Amino acid sequence: MTKKLIIPGTFELKNILQEKGPLPHPKKPRIRKCELIQDVSKFKDVDEHAAKVAGLTHRFFRELIWQLTHSCPAVKTDLDKVRAIFQWLTLRDLNRPIFTEETANNTVEFIMKEFQQGQRTHAQIFQIICLYSGIYCKVVTGVAKGKDYCPGETCSLDKFRHCWNVVFIKDNWFPVDAKWGSRQASNERSDSYSDFYFLTDPDQLQLSHWSEVPSWQLVDRPISSSEFEHLPFVKPHFFKCGLSFISNVKAVIETRRGQVKWDIGLGTPVKFSFKLVSAETRQEQCGDVNLKDFVFHEIQNGRASFILRSPLPGTYYLKLFAKRQEDRSINRSRFLEVLEYKVQIDKACIEDDPLPGCWDHIWGPGERAERFCIYPVQKRGIITSSEKSINLEINKTRPVQLLYRFCRNEWKESELQKCVNVVQDNDTKAYVAITLPMAGEYGLELFAYIPSKPEVAYTHVCQYFISCQRRDEELDDALLEKFLVRNDKRQPMQFADKAMTNGVPETSNPGEAPSTFDLKPLGDDELEGTPPELVSSANHLAVLDKHRESMRKMDAYAKKVCEKHHATFRDLLWDLHSCKPVEDPFTKVRILYLWLATKKVQDITFEDVTEGSPEETLHCLHTGRTTYAMAFHTLCRYSGIPCRVLTGQAKGTDYKPGQVMGGPGSNFHTWNVVNLDGHWFFVDIRFARRPIISNLTTSGDIQHGLDDHFFLTVPSRFIYTHFPDDQQWQLLDPRVTMEQFSNMPVMTPHFFLLGLDILSHNSYQVTSKGDTTITLRYPTNCPPFHFTFSIHPSVKNDEGEGQKLNRYGMLEAHDGIITFRLRLPETGSYTFFVYAKEDSPEKKDSMFAQVCEYKIIQEEVLSPVAKPYPPCAYQSWGPGSAFYLFGMLTEHTNAVIPTQEGQATLVVTTPKIMQYRTRLVQFQDATDFEGYVTHRTSGNETKFSITAPGRGEYGFEIYAKDPDIDSKKMRHVAQYLVVCDEDVKPMQLPRLPSGFLGEQPMLVKHGIIPATHPDPIMHLDGNYIEIEFHTSKGMRFTSSMSEIETKRECSEFIFIQSIAEGIRLCVLLPQEGFFALCIHGNLFEDNSQQIPGLYNYLIHCKQTATPVVRYPKQFGYWKEGCYMWEPMTIAPKTETELIPFRVRIPKAFVVAVVVDQDWTRLDQDDSGVWEGKVELVPNPEAPSRIVLVASYDVEQSRFSSLLEYNV
Repeated sequence: MTKKLIIPGTFELKNILQEKGPLPHPKKPRIRKCELIQDVSKFKDVDEHAAKVAGLTHRFFRELIWQLTHSCPAVKTDLDKVRAIFQWLTLRDLNRPIFTEETANNTVEFIMKEFQQGQRTHAQIFQIICLYSGIYCKVVTGVAKGKDYCPGETCSLDKFRHCWNVVFIKDNWFPVDAKWGSRQASNERSDSYSDFYFLTDPDQLQLSHWSEVPSWQLVDRPISSSEFEHLPFVKPHFFKCGLSFISNVKAVIETRRGQVKWDIGLGTPVKFSFKLVSAETRQEQCGDVNLKDFVFHEIQNGRASFILRSPLPGTYYLKLFAKRQEDRSINRSRFLEVLEYKVQIDKACIEDDPLPGCWDHIWGPGERAERFCIYPVQKRGIITSSEKSINLEINKTRPVQLLYRFCRNEWKESELQKCVNVVQDNDTKAYVAITLPMAGEYGLELFAYIPSKPEVAYTHVCQYFISCQRRDEELDDALLEKFLVRNDKRQPMQFADKAMTNGVPETSNPGEAPSTFDLKPLGDDELEGTPPELVSSANHLAVLDKHRESMRKMDAYAKKVCEKHHATFRDLLWDLHSCKPVEDPFTKVRILYLWLATKKVQDITFEDVTEGSPEETLHCLHTGRTTYAMAFHTLCRYSGIPCRVLTGQAKGTDYKPGQVMGGPGSNFHTWNVVNLDGHWFFVDIRFARRPIISNLTTSGDIQHGLDDHFFLTVPSRFIYTHFPDDQQWQLLDPRVTMEQFSNMPVMTPHFFLLGLDILSHNSYQVTSKGDTTITLRYPTNCPPFHFTFSIHPSVKNDEGEGQKLNRYGMLEAHDGIITFRLRLPETGSYTFFVYAKEDSPEKKDSMFAQVCEYKIIQEEVLSPVAKPYPPCAYQSWGPGSAFYLFGMLTEHTNAVIPTQEGQATLVVTTPKIMQYRTRLVQFQDATDFEGYVTHRTSGNETKFSITAPGRGEYGFEIYAKDPDIDSKKMRHVAQYLVVCDEDVKPMQLPRLPSGFLGEQPMLVKHGIIPATHPDPIMHLDGNYIEIEFHTSKGMRFTSSMSEIETKRECSEFIFIQSIAEGIRLCVLLPQEGFFALCIHGNLFEDNSQQIPGLYNYLIHCKQTATPVVRYPKQFGYWKEGCYMWEPMTIAPKTETELIPFRVRIPKAFVVAVVVDQDWTRLDQDDSGVWEGKVELVPNPEAPSRIVLVASYDVEQSRFSSLLEYNV
């Protein structure tokens, strides 16, 4: 039973106009909607309440007002009340009565009944409810651009008359349009669409609503009706996407000179679509041309740019659609209209060509390119050049294969593809050079493929519009003929030189067999051949190696035959074997294989196809009535080669790893076995034609490539994918059972092409209890390999505890063994993929290819649960390819380095001195452990010392460069896993900039040696230390020191002494703590005023044992070979005292000590040392200034300051 609504007796209906007086004056709101409503979700309870009330009927208007705006605790403020009224009015079903009681005329209930009958407006009802709810509200009349409006139309027509409201909230007037916010108005309108018309910002509503009373436009500068008509036709989603106008703020775009450009500002990442239609037909097609191809669009630097080219003169409408990119995962195809223009193409315009026919209509790199982790250097979507070629550079942050399509309207893409030269393509960068045959407009498309996601095909990621504006002096007709697509499909006649082949004259058409050529098929007994004999894999490969070169020589000829059309099977076989005589059966089979594997089945047609003929067998490939195995069997039969068709189970593209084989289903397959020189070999044309992507056709389709793994395959490799019904045709001993075949790991052709082998797991499914180690073997007598892997769960996302699953695995490859260590964080089922590629100079641009696949069943996890391996740069641990490229050697080839008492060392030998930078990282700490790794170089040997910050695993990365070749770039050469299983308490070192500690580049260049303290980190029990640097060059040194925590400058506690081998630094640390000591220097003859850094120390002072005094200030001349025996410092004096001076100053003619204004000259002895005693009289009123000076000229006219003491 429904609970009866009880209205308090004290509740009275009051119209605010009667209670508080007239409306406040109209004025622009001082705040914006986003400040008033920061999150629309705060209205959740209010909206639910309004929706509930909208479904009810009421006795009287008083009951409606009480229940809607007074009975709910969630409706507290005037803002809540307006929201509830708006939601009630937009959700209310007008076909259901609002009140149950009959009322008299001229009552509110009667007015609302008229509203249901269409005699009153939403604005009038909204005003009434607001006024009786205590909220000022007014009806505003004018015109509005609704769904029937077309840009450029006059708004004076009655059909555009409209009324809406303004409400007074928090001392500000805001517009509300309940009619346009109503769900019943359009079933396409969403909550966000409805919310736009609730308290809309006046400057936004001004684009669609025009008030007849200027003051109620609520803007600084009200506009006229004419101005309103010329404004663009904007939809609410325009503001939802954060768009704004930069140029062309008008409804009609006129092109009088051919093209027009305008920009739209972007507040958030937005993706656009658009539609250009004829005003007459409302169609996008104009003849054979899509009008969309006349609009150039790109997004760059926070703006969306559109350039409209001129199609035929006339009137068009351009509609723009948009969606925010963050909405992609919610609704991938939901583009909503944001803007519409009228486009007027003047008759005087010169008609433009459409843009090159590319896949997308957004030019330049964008969100899709970033999703594939590729970042072209060319950011603009248009490339203008006056040269004959252009270059495109692309950066990558993950292994991605790229494919390029080069096109031009009405040009042959097969010829244009030859203009694309991929100069370099590796895991981090790609360079492509594009030759521009002649002036004109071209399109360049990039397609990407991620090897770690084989289930995803090549995807279009970006495209460029290339405008070649060079002036071609001469148009080459032959060049035009080469590239242009002619409507006449007939090929020019081919003529051949009259020649003799085995006494048979060739005809004018090489594809036509002479009358003397006769087809002689093998009989059934000959065709079946001898029973199979077992041959070892080594002997099998040896036989193939003898014929491999002769087979390859005919590849080009076989592909040339593919381009021809043959009227009969007899003509085909003549062209394949007899026109160019071939006697070697291996070469014959190779030609047959290439022709059948590369020929498009739809192009295999003959003039006369009779039942049971070889023409029928080949022709029916297209319809699926025959198989490739049957077609190859027919070709071999008429070529005199014994051949069989084998049936059985095969692991094709629809095979699911681990799937049980042997039953009926889609795994049934046929293939061939041919007998050549008494040996049986497997051939599978169907599998050889599997979609290995190589190029694009002119229609944009992806061609099939050839996989030669399935041509004359070794039985021990063929068994991984093919299991014959007649098991003797495995050609193996012992034979493989169906259960073993079903459980074999998935091995791709690349696995065998690279010469890999399995060492640890011969079954596809690997059961793991804790951690798992999978090992493979790779050949060491060939160029090195790069390996990588990926881990994917069967059900969940590619993450474990918030981390990428790949982080829970590591690989290590050395001495022909590759080891994968996996320690997954959760139980469950996972798929493990392995990828590889050769690391040879001729294949440096090749991409990773999948080589094998396993299923990991994680029954138990480690305790405690394993953490990810440290986040290093690569998945491969140990020395990398650059390590060996630089000629580096180390005795520690294992990727794991254990610590002893928290310490570990790694020694690397190089042919020459290198510059290094190191990095120590851990999973738990995202920052680097700067200062825990130091290195010092002695000759060609560099010793790296690692201190573990605590118990755990750490990634240790080494970067290096050759200072004579590389100016800036450091290359990753190795990474190791440092394992500390001990409880150590190392000193927490301060964090310093990367590469700060130790030797700097100029130290190596000048041949300077840190003689006494090669370790850049020092822990001192005292506070005094002497550091020497040795050099054979004449150099001027300087230094600086600062306390790390407070950054206090402490350079006055360093004294530089010049010694025969170089310099000695006397360093006195003023307090306990960490100090950064920097040594700089340059050559005496260097007058550049730049003093580069040489070496940086981190000094830890544990206690101050030596009294702290300041050294004298040292000037430039002091640092040119001077040495002080005494006094190093001068303490304050209470009585007159003679201070002894003993100092070496090379090249000086006079040396003196100046105390305030008193001069005392020093005497020079036979060894060149200057000595003397200087009287120091205490001055209680001011400190004494003592300066050591010297004159370096004979005339002694000028003295230079060397040292200055302050006493």
